[in-house]
Amino acid sequence: MNLLLAVALWATVIFPSGNYIQAELALSPAQWQQGLSGRKKLEENKGMLFVFPESSYQTFWMKDMRFSIDIIWIDENFQIVGIEKNVPPCRTSEDKCPLYSSPLPVKYVLETKAGKAEKEKLKKGDTLLISFPSLTSEERASRLP
Repeated sequence: MNLLLAVALWATVIFPSGNYIQAELALSPAQWQQGLSGRKKLEENKGMLFVFPESSYQTFWMKDMRFSIDIIWIDENFQIVGIEKNVPPCRTSEDKCPLYSSPLPVKYVLETKAGKAEKEKLKKGDTLLISFPSLTSEERASRLP
């Protein structure tokens, strides 16, 4: 197993207010599927940033989640194109979990602690600044689908 794959990568997401969070990067299909599922909690200034190879419509659900989150849909220019606030965990069987879909094609999806979008006064059209970790070309190739 490649040791690089076992170590989480983090990005800094800076909101228009100047406040920021550290977001764990989800870069592969396995990471996209797992997301925050099964975790006990999400710290106030943490999140998960899903990075897709190209912009497309994305659909998420809350299967196996233990806490509510905000889902922030972000285009290739780091502009917010939609926000799902206080999305609750799915407590029913798999086939009855509601689906949450991006309103437009997105390249990034940010999951934060529920209430973060409201606290930061985020709205459609806001631009986020995202600072990604520096990777060598070999590291990038080992992590991307």
